[in-house]
Amino acid sequence: MRKRMIMSAVVVLMALLIWGCSNRDESKQEAAEEYVIGVVAKSGTSEYWMSVRSGMEAAAKKYGARVMFFAPEAEDNLEAQEKYIDELLKRKVDVLAISPIDAFGEPTYVKLAKDKGVPIVAFDSAYADLDIPYIGIDNEQAGYEMAKYLAKKLDYSGEIGIVSGELNQMCHKERVAGAKRYIDSQPDMQIAYVESGYSGAKMSGEIIAAQRQKYPGVKGLVVTSAVTALGIIESSEAGTMKIVSIDVQKDAILALKNKRISGLVAQSGYDIGYETVCYVDALRKGEAKENQVVLDADFLTPENVEGYLEEYTY
Repeated sequence: MRKRMIMSAVVVLMALLIWGCSNRDESKQEAAEEYVIGVVAKSGTSEYWMSVRSGMEAAAKKYGARVMFFAPEAEDNLEAQEKYIDELLKRKVDVLAISPIDAFGEPTYVKLAKDKGVPIVAFDSAYADLDIPYIGIDNEQAGYEMAKYLAKKLDYSGEIGIVSGELNQMCHKERVAGAKRYIDSQPDMQIAYVESGYSGAKMSGEIIAAQRQKYPGVKGLVVTSAVTALGIIESSEAGTMKIVSIDVQKDAILALKNKRISGLVAQSGYDIGYETVCYVDALRKGEAKENQVVLDADFLTPENVEGYLEEYTY
C-alpha cells in the first residue's frame, strides 16, 4: 500500500511538471486570454474515459477554451485524484470539472476552490450532498432499465445478481438503487447479492466461480460497468448467465452484437464530455439556467444495435 501511495504521488507530480514545462514558452497575452478548464476524471485508461476526453476537447475547440485533463489509472485511487485537483488549484484554472471518486462529504478542495473563485461542475457521476452542477445521464433510471430488460430475458422469475462499481460513487450507487427498485416490483424475482468494488475493474474467474457456487439459482447479472461486464463474459465461469451493462464502447458493442451481452445502456462518454464543456461555457457567460444537464441514454439490444450504429459513430 505504501509503495502504491508513493507511486501515485510520483505520477501526479510528473504529469503536472510536464504540463508546467510545456507552458513556459506561451506569451503573457495568450495566457491572459486563454480560458482553462481543469478536468479530473476517475480514470483515463478505458475507451469510455478516452471518449469523454475527446468530447471535451472537441467542445473546447469550438468555444476557444483549453482542457487540462488528468486522471488516476484506477477508478478507486482517491488520493491521486485529490492530488491532481489540489495541484490544479495552485495553478491558473478558470473552472474545475470533476468526476468524483468519493461522492460523499465535503472534500477540502471544495472550500479551496470557492475561496479562489473557481467554480466546480461534476460530470459522469454527481456529488451526493453538495450543490454542484451535474452533467450526465440519469443513473438510477439506467439501473432500472437494465433490471427491467434482464427480467424480461428471464421470464420475470428467479434470482439475479448485481456486480457494481464502488458504492461511494454516485453513478454506481444510483444504478444499484434503480435495479433494486425494478426487481422489488416483481413478485417472482429476487436479488441474491450485490458484489461491489468493481469500478472499471475486471472480476477474476475465481470470484465468478465462487458466486455461482454460493448462489446457483442466479441466472442473470446487472453489471454497472462495461469493463467489468467484459471481464465476466471472457471467463469460462460465466456460463450461460444473461448479462446487462452500461457504456458505449467498441468492445461492449461487439459483445452485444455477438449476443454475449444481452443488453446495454448507451451512455456516451463523448456526449458527456462535450456537454460538460458546453455547460462550462454557458456558466462562464452567465447563461446556465439549470443545475444539471441530464442526457438521454438509449437501451441497446442485439436487435436494435445496428440501427443505433447507423445514427451514431463511435
